Amino acid sequence: MQNPPQKGAASIPGGIVLMSKPAPAQITIDPAFLQRHALFAGLEADDLKDFPVLFRVEEYQRGERIITEGEHGGSLYVIYRGGVDILKQIVSREGETQEKIATLHAGDTFGEMELIDKQPRSATVISQANTVVLAIDNIDLTKLSLRNTRVYAIMLLNLAREISRRLRATDQYLAVSLFSIREQARFRLFPKE
Repeated sequence: MQNPPQKGAASIPGGIVLMSKPAPAQITIDPAFLQRHALFAGLEADDLKDFPVLFRVEEYQRGERIITEGEHGGSLYVIYRGGVDILKQIVSREGETQEKIATLHAGDTFGEMELIDKQPRSATVISQANTVVLAIDNIDLTKLSLRNTRVYAIMLLNLAREISRRLRATDQYLAVSLFSIREQARFRLFPKE
């Protein structure tokens, strides 16, 4: 027998229960914030009028975990106020550790990969300070796709651009890291006399 979802929880197909924090009553979404956000680039003010209703507003204190690497979810997050650290589990000969791989600030998004490939979360996200995020669920985006295909298509294109931008930054970081590793190895093999 399955337990009923707790207050603040949402069920998704497959019986998975997603916990969400209750929305702070004093926070309202400024439509101008959405108009400036890259995810909504190319959309008119009229296109955005329904978005504040689609978003779930969540507030986190310093050090609170928003997403855990490996868990399943179905939400995209937009940082409305504050910032987050992105942590990745690293396995080495010395053991397992979590390394900070990025810091995101107001206006940045995270959690978008799961909307595309429905795989477990690729990293852990921790609130840096008092942080407010706007969360939109995969189910709500699906409803949007049925209601307004043009707005949905523009958002997906913007999402693809953001993922592409991050992939280019990762490629650059990887190239610099590999060059550094090769140079260190070359220096150990052929030290200057």
